[in-house]
Amino acid sequence: MKSFLCFSLVSTVFTSVLTQAAPFLYQYTNNPPDILLGIRQTGGSSEMVVNIGPASRFFAATPGTTFAIQDFTPTQLKATLAGLDGVGVAVFGAARSPGDALRPAQTLWVTEPRADAATSSDPWVRQSSFGLGGTAAKITSVGSGILNFSSLNSPGALNTASAVVTPAGYQNGLSAYLGNGNFNGTFQGNVEGVTPSGFDGSGGVLRLDFYEIRPGSGTSLSLGWFDFKSDGSLTFTAAGGTEITPAPSPTITAVTRAGSVTTVAFTTVAGAQYTLLRAPAGLGTGKAADWTALGTPVNGTGAVVSITDTSDSDTGFYAVRATP
Repeated sequence: MKSFLCFSLVSTVFTSVLTQAAPFLYQYTNNPPDILLGIRQTGGSSEMVVNIGPASRFFAATPGTTFAIQDFTPTQLKATLAGLDGVGVAVFGAARSPGDALRPAQTLWVTEPRADAATSSDPWVRQSSFGLGGTAAKITSVGSGILNFSSLNSPGALNTASAVVTPAGYQNGLSAYLGNGNFNGTFQGNVEGVTPSGFDGSGGVLRLDFYEIRPGSGTSLSLGWFDFKSDGSLTFTAAGGTEITPAPSPTITAVTRAGSVTTVAFTTVAGAQYTLLRAPAGLGTGKAADWTALGTPVNGTGAVVSITDTSDSDTGFYAVRATP
């Protein structure tokens, strides 16, 4: 009798698990892994995470081709957002296992929002496996958390094999691990773009470059860009994984000050852009947060170029950043 009761209990639990079977599919132990799209809204009550397919869908795409991301539905988007203003969009993925000689464990795929849709962002910098590992763990935690949420909720229009809508406060959801866009400080910058006020129905585009960051040194690969449009659609345009050749590091040749104006002169190469950076005295530690970009970037000419700074302080550190 005891044996029968035990068997009956196990049978009941097993039936319950089948009823609540997780429709969401997410794979990160394979290499290449699945790529996730995260959508949330400033002050919103819901968030959405979408599996948009394996990384190979993007790094192997034919250069110049554009295709629609159709792994979420208008119903899911409307349930997540109150309009399209203040909407945060980010795409990310991480390889957590070896098996690909070109893209080993801790390789990341992440977006970077453009300040201007017509101007490419500065590519992310490659780092060691250790340096990328913390972000890789946060990325896979997003997928695992959504997988768990999906398994505990009945399948339906907001809980499908490719997209899941969760409460904004879900403890293992998008915001829990993405944080302020830099995966709770584990990543070198903000991967999330946010639509401006008046974006909804404006015909505008939020454009995010998509990079592949392999462990190592140098700059990451540009795979293309995503366009989140004011009608709620999302497309990807492939660049073919083009290697971005960094511009040679500029050399500051002179720093002069006349009155309240400081002039910094530096070497350039034609085709690169240069930005003057400044850090207050005592804070020139090399941390990105210490440095402020001054004015508008200037184009290199192959000769020495100057940029002026009209800051009130007559002490501080200067650096020049070159981008291809």
